Amino acid sequence: MVLFELKLLQETGRLNASPEDWLAILQRDFGVIVCTIPFHRVISASYSEAWTRDPFDRLIVANAKVAGGKLISKDRRIRDHFPDTIW
Repeated sequence: MVLFELKLLQETGRLNASPEDWLAILQRDFGVIVCTIPFHRVISASYSEAWTRDPFDRLIVANAKVAGGKLISKDRRIRDHFPDTIW
């Protein structure tokens, strides 16, 4: 889902590198990997993220929670609702 959102940001000119380029940087510099949790589990977890109507934010936060991981984001609303956010 994050890669898809990065693609949309690239298409709108907010990012100048491809999602694959960003993933390579994040893997190299931070050890980030693409999650292998089944998507239906993430969808189910996203139901409780009623603090936003943004489907990307709901899915990204739900994925991080299900994975027991951290999330990299500068979005204040995400940081306010998911304490394991880095940025």
